[in-house]
Amino acid sequence: MDVEVHPVVWEADRDTIIEAPPGFKWLAMHIAEKTGASVSGRPVWGSCDVRVDYGYRRVFHLGHEVPPNVGYLLRKNLAPVEKIDTDLYRMYVRGVEVLFIPVYYKPPPSLPTPREFGKIFFPLPYRKIAEEISRRTGYPLVYRPITGCWVGESPTELAYVVATGVFYPLTLKFFWPNARVYQVDPFRGVVRDVESDFARVMKLKARPHLTTPKKVAVLVSTKAGQLQLEKAKALNQPVVILDEITPEYIDDLGVDLVINTACPRIGIDDLDRVRTPVMNYYEYLARELDPLQIIRF
Repeated sequence: MDVEVHPVVWEADRDTIIEAPPGFKWLAMHIAEKTGASVSGRPVWGSCDVRVDYGYRRVFHLGHEVPPNVGYLLRKNLAPVEKIDTDLYRMYVRGVEVLFIPVYYKPPPSLPTPREFGKIFFPLPYRKIAEEISRRTGYPLVYRPITGCWVGESPTELAYVVATGVFYPLTLKFFWPNARVYQVDPFRGVVRDVESDFARVMKLKARPHLTTPKKVAVLVSTKAGQLQLEKAKALNQPVVILDEITPEYIDDLGVDLVINTACPRIGIDDLDRVRTPVMNYYEYLARELDPLQIIRF
């Protein structure tokens, strides 16, 4: 897949370390080969996952939007984040410059064409493709990228999410369950309704609400864009602090219920891989409401 990256990456040097998510590690290696920079082997799943303790003067973090909820926690736990260009953000932390640098997939020659009117959403790497689909169809485009934990605009009755896989379409569906949400996969040429995927996850999400737990653990992430220790302590339950939170780590705790204060996707993704019921922080606080509509920090 051809990509376009902001030219600021070529300012990297031997005192720069590059963070990249799975799928863009090859790009980080290419930049490092050309500039002398180093590459972090961490998977880095979002801008919330940035680190500044590598011992380098600059950190280049590739391919992730900095949504307001993550920006708030980064400001609280590290330093303020400023926007300096389209999808390009900067943060200074104790003498370390951090740049959140956009990477975009280039539109393939043939693109799927949605047939019904709807608003077009996209995660950061798909901006250029979403813009091209919007240009061809005339359908409205959201003003900034969505993430796995943040959507900045409400959809029309029908919404299209330009992305490979159902991770991001399901994010939108969790925020607005009554909307018709379609995945637009630009590389497979597919436009598909995600209702069946949503129904499957809903069944898994029901488990913690049917549980009468005797042993409870509250998960806290050490990642600066997720760290919410005060909220966790206020629940008056045992607190477990982790960096990477995986199904294996959750099940190894041996509890009846996990309350998650870290990335809200932990309470949604991989639920078919974790045996322990998981409930996100705001779901736990608002159990009398519809918990499936609560997916925020």
